Amino acid sequence: MYRILLSIFFILTGLSLFAQKSYTLTGKVLDSQEEGSLPGATVLLINKSDTIQKTGTITNELGNFNIKVKPGQYDFQVSFIGYKDVKKSITVDKASIDLGQFKLIENTEFLQEINITETLPPTKLKGDTTVFNPDAFKVNPDATAGELLAKMPGFYEMDGKLIVEGQEVAEILVDGKKFFGNNMNQALATIPNDVIKNIEVYEYKSDEEKFTGLKRNEEDKKTLNIVTNKKNKRLVFGDVAAGFGKDNRYGFDGNINSFSDNNSITITAKSRDVNAPLKLSNRNFGNRSIDGNDIQDDSFGINFVNSKNKNDIEFSYEYGNQKYENKSSSVRTYTSDALAGQVQNSTNQSTNDNNNHRINLRVSLNSSPKNRLMLNTNISTNDGESNSNSISDTKLNGNPLNSSNNQNSSDNKDYSIYQSVNYSKNLGKKGRSLNLNAGFNYSNNESDGKQLSETLNENNEVSQSINRISDSKRKNSGVDAGISLSEPIGEKGFASLGYRFNYNEQKSDKYGYNFNESENSYSDLDELTTNNFENSSIKNAGRFSYNLNGKTHGFSLGADFEMTTLKNEESFPNKTDFNKDFFSFKPYVRYSLNLKNQKRINLNYMSRTMTPNIRDLQEVVDLSNPLYITTGNSELEQSRSHTLMALYSASNMKKGSHLSIHAMATSTNNTVGRRTIVAAKDTTINGKYFLPAGGQFSEPVNLDGQYSIGTSISYSFPLKKLKSKLNINTRGRFSHNPTFVNDKKAYTDSWNLNHGMTLSSNINEKIDFTFTSSSNYQKSNNTSNSGSEYLSQTTSLNMYWNFYKDLVFRTNASNNYQNNFSTNDVDSFWHLNLGISTKVFKNKRGELSFTAYDILSKEDERSHYVNDLYTADYYTNKLNKFYILTFSYKLRDGKGKGRKHRGGHGMYPGYGNYMMM
Repeated sequence: MYRILLSIFFILTGLSLFAQKSYTLTGKVLDSQEEGSLPGATVLLINKSDTIQKTGTITNELGNFNIKVKPGQYDFQVSFIGYKDVKKSITVDKASIDLGQFKLIENTEFLQEINITETLPPTKLKGDTTVFNPDAFKVNPDATAGELLAKMPGFYEMDGKLIVEGQEVAEILVDGKKFFGNNMNQALATIPNDVIKNIEVYEYKSDEEKFTGLKRNEEDKKTLNIVTNKKNKRLVFGDVAAGFGKDNRYGFDGNINSFSDNNSITITAKSRDVNAPLKLSNRNFGNRSIDGNDIQDDSFGINFVNSKNKNDIEFSYEYGNQKYENKSSSVRTYTSDALAGQVQNSTNQSTNDNNNHRINLRVSLNSSPKNRLMLNTNISTNDGESNSNSISDTKLNGNPLNSSNNQNSSDNKDYSIYQSVNYSKNLGKKGRSLNLNAGFNYSNNESDGKQLSETLNENNEVSQSINRISDSKRKNSGVDAGISLSEPIGEKGFASLGYRFNYNEQKSDKYGYNFNESENSYSDLDELTTNNFENSSIKNAGRFSYNLNGKTHGFSLGADFEMTTLKNEESFPNKTDFNKDFFSFKPYVRYSLNLKNQKRINLNYMSRTMTPNIRDLQEVVDLSNPLYITTGNSELEQSRSHTLMALYSASNMKKGSHLSIHAMATSTNNTVGRRTIVAAKDTTINGKYFLPAGGQFSEPVNLDGQYSIGTSISYSFPLKKLKSKLNINTRGRFSHNPTFVNDKKAYTDSWNLNHGMTLSSNINEKIDFTFTSSSNYQKSNNTSNSGSEYLSQTTSLNMYWNFYKDLVFRTNASNNYQNNFSTNDVDSFWHLNLGISTKVFKNKRGELSFTAYDILSKEDERSHYVNDLYTADYYTNKLNKFYILTFSYKLRDGKGKGRKHRGGHGMYPGYGNYMMM
């Protein structure tokens, strides 16, 4: 009986407790000074009747909190490291309560006692995403996203591409959305580091892969997502700067950005008449020389993105007006057997004036999970004017061969329109999908030109004189359409079939008129530069692929089949036509192996068939440079290449290190090269085209025997004693290329070795430096044993130093060594840029800076180029002894505390441990 009564008592008690209704407490935690939200603040409730009963939570990214509690009396407490606690008593009765805002007061004495006893781990894994913690990397307060990435493990730039974990970054998103039409350089240069919450890196997926959920085992690339620290519904930031310098030169650069959950807008504007940056930065390591040519560059851009109910609209408009002058000189040394002994010196001067508009509209309708419609529109216009003058002098074994003075001018107007539509539909079964797409493009170009040219022979006599005008009209139009079907096979695989049709046509009318002295007008039709033709291409392409994707293994096998028909009809000066069919078979095989501890191996093989373009097939002569006459070849055949690639990458998040090794080998048969005829004396080619002694006439031909092999190794790791990151890159490439000069086939072997290292500091925000060293060795040999050898080495230091209160010192210093062993030409010089600045205003967002560029006065700079026929040294004008005074201001919404409250304060649990000492 006792046990029965006790059981009934506990059941009734439990029912009574279960019947008690819960209510919600809500509120918001703010900083009292700037009224910015405080994510990660701790909210605690202690039951007064039973202090053992405690419940709590932390505030979200907007500083909001909500807690469900039973009726009763509670001690309520809000706390956040670096702030004084807020405590109060509350009573929960019969309704939910909005407690309003809690404004915490900073505890300055407490902050002085905080000592970080453990270094923040730089990365963590979140599923398949690597999350980089910006708080683990020390950059100066003015650093951009690009400078921040340079501190992070696995990031580096190579050949103009951003690389992470050994793979190219295909897109940069901001809060998961495209930034200015995926303008990656603008994102890296515009977004300041103090608005970045974290950096996410994950596998890049095409629009089709995102919709179907099926991964195609194609070339692996990465997506980089910059997550901003929005503490309110909207984040507003930007920068403006204006400067005035020597010779009354000026510059202005500004941008403003507004981001929210549903939309974002970015506005940029720039105006300058000098190439020098308004102030120094630590990005783009290496040589800090500045182009010294005259320039007037004005631009404006706006980008708007709106997202609602999974539907996205992106619109961007860009306007640019660029006027620039280019002065340069070059020394070209020929290494081919038929050209051996020739040396050409030339000076070039050109002016360009371009006015362009670009509009892009992208609409993605994704409200239904089974259907998606995407529309993309691109419109661009350009109105340009150019003038150029080239003066050259060619010698053979030190003796005069020819000289030329060639002037060209042109006015160009063109516009283009592209419209595409893509529809995707899920067909019930997961992974089964249908994709339809179609597109249309049209472009129109009108150009008027004038050429004045005079060529002298070895006796300094006029061998050719040209005084000619021309006008041309060219129209291009095309349509394309495609369909593809994906079908899952098993749990991890799927197959895909596709077909695509493409049709393009081009119509070109060009007329040349020589000057008639007796009539004092351009009335003589020049049949050598006049041509009328129409061409078209029809392509029918099919694709088959099979993909198998598992956690450890990935495999892809497929092939493209293409049938291309090229047609050309020339009505003047000769009535000719050709019709050629090309069949292409392009197989590929890819395999990936994901090992433990973030190690990966990728193996790829692909074969490609390259169809000659219509311009190479057209036997239309280009006489714009009398010393280098070119034409097409209607007998060209398609070429085929075979490529093997291998990649190994390994990341150690705990140590912050990354290693990647990449190797590639390519062989090409029937490659499209050039057949070159070098005139030993003044001659006429094909009975029509005058070619002076030393001049060249070339046409494309098929050549066998081309291959290349290359490898690159990149390793980055932290140097704890130096509190810095070291990145080491080594690359090597060998190529074997065929040449065909004066009907004699030869081969050029080229070696290119590059070794570089970058040391990036991670000390504190007051001192931020980057030390780089890069060496490059090039060597080429021709079958005739003639060739070239060249070595260059650049060492540079870029530094930011906040040495006293609000005073900041910046410098870019570099030493350049260049040795052309072939000509015994050795050059060694320094570049030194210095800047001093001070922060102004109470919020320290303003800065007044004075910068001096190239104070050691290097007037020109040499660059080296290696070709199968020659090597060349190019000299370009550089800005020297230039100074500029600049005022800049950081635009912020004023409601955030900045970076000092990020990381380890509850916002990133598990990122680091803080101790009060």
